[in-house]
Amino acid sequence: MKNKENKITEAQLLLNQEVKVTSPRSQFTGEIGHVRSVMADGRTLEVEFKRLRILAFVDVTLVSEIQEPVAFAKTEQSLGPDANSVLPHNRL
Repeated sequence: MKNKENKITEAQLLLNQEVKVTSPRSQFTGEIGHVRSVMADGRTLEVEFKRLRILAFVDVTLVSEIQEPVAFAKTEQSLGPDANSVLPHNRL
């Protein structure tokens, strides 16, 4: 029995994500769009640019995923009185 691997490509990871065209070689440089589908070649994305009101085919190497900024807590998180009492620095 052969062990089949499900290899997920970079293009498949971008499916249903917002992407920004970062390559200066594209006419859509700087535009943000939504990836609607991945073509059969596994490299070409069907991207909907809402601001431009067009649907375009863009190579996966010309785009980057938009990531939300991460805000870390400024103070140490409290685990509650019971959990804090078992932490090493709170033991008597």
